[in-house]
Amino acid sequence: MVFANAPAFAGVDTPHARSNGSHGCNFNSEGWFVADGDTLYVKDTCAEGWAAVLKVDVAPMKPNEWDYDHLVTNHGGKGTTKVENGFNFPEGRKICVSAGISTGGEMGDFGYWQCGTT
Repeated sequence: MVFANAPAFAGVDTPHARSNGSHGCNFNSEGWFVADGDTLYVKDTCAEGWAAVLKVDVAPMKPNEWDYDHLVTNHGGKGTTKVENGFNFPEGRKICVSAGISTGGEMGDFGYWQCGTT
């Protein structure tokens, strides 16, 4: 897997990612994966008017940071967390998440990819 500025943290069972900061916030969103129930979470942590998003890539990994398997979007506003658990990932696969923000037509401020196992 090759991601620009994206070190993998092997052995993390619950990868937890934060976006880069912008619009006066230290970070704008955060997201994580919990293997028990194959559940993804994305929390909006900044009142800048953008949605919080979580990119998800499950092995086999995609070749660059703009290719991924799933995108979870939280339009709820600052302080809300969106939960998605309709997944059935194969056990023992590498999974990586990266949090960012979106206006619907534009995405950005993604932080480092954080990886764990399903």
